[in-house]
Amino acid sequence: MPAQATSPITVVTPAEGAALMDQMGSALTVIDVRTPEEFAAGHIAGAVNMDVEGGQFTSMIAGLDHSQAYMVYCHSGRRSAMAAQAMAQDGFTTIYDLGGLQAWVDAGYPITA
Repeated sequence: MPAQATSPITVVTPAEGAALMDQMGSALTVIDVRTPEEFAAGHIAGAVNMDVEGGQFTSMIAGLDHSQAYMVYCHSGRRSAMAAQAMAQDGFTTIYDLGGLQAWVDAGYPITA
């Protein structure tokens, strides 16, 4: 029986995501996969906006270093899961799925506009 390939995607809680951001600093790129309008209304400080449903996501991630670590989030977790899957299929090796921004806010973590 062949060995099962391990997924490059790790689902993390808001506390785990915040700890990763503290530990990894600039080695971790945080990607907000919501619309530009949602991003403008409030996002995690330092996050970059790449709308997963905007039609350009595949071309935007193609230019990224696939060996670096990335953490994705959206509003509720649906789009971040889509983005993480797309990144995994494109060959990214370290992807953290933070899920929804609402859970981040509910856990008491700050956002910026």
